[in-house]
Amino acid sequence: MSDHRALACRCGTLRWRVADRAPGALVICHCADCQAEAHALGAEDALDDAGGTALFQTLPDQIEITAGADRLALLRLSPKGLLRWHAGCCGTPVANTLPKPLMPFVGIVVPHGRKDFGKTRARVFTESARRPVKQHGFGAAGAGIMLRALTALAQGRRDTPFFGPDGAPVRGARILSATERKTGARVLS
Repeated sequence: MSDHRALACRCGTLRWRVADRAPGALVICHCADCQAEAHALGAEDALDDAGGTALFQTLPDQIEITAGADRLALLRLSPKGLLRWHAGCCGTPVANTLPKPLMPFVGIVVPHGRKDFGKTRARVFTESARRPVKQHGFGAAGAGIMLRALTALAQGRRDTPFFGPDGAPVRGARILSATERKTGARVLS
């Protein structure tokens, strides 16, 4: 059995993997921003029928880009929003990170139906869901993020494929304008 969970963009150009023993939790996020990202990238297939995005919340040092790193692109829904990494070749969502690598955290977008990332531990921001969905696990998910991040910091684990040694993102961000966000524009970096 492999010691990694392999993922790829829709066209197969960008490939990445998550360590099998990566600490983390699978969370379904129904927020309006995750839905707006999927729409902007033409990646509505990343959403479940309630508009949720499956995110495996783990540590950046558990992620490796294995092919097509030059296709990794970055989108922000506002100048201060999360960094939303995707495949610039085909718009496949890859991951979400905080704007700076001070706290080790990444939410890897998991295709629906993948069972090798564990069972869903939380459903969050359900007020934006497309149908009624019960929110659960929000506090535990947040506590898990903090515990993993603090442990990684204490252990000096700061490796990340998303930021350079200077702490800057490895790609410049395409920032959606308020008009693009309001009109639901489709964009690719």
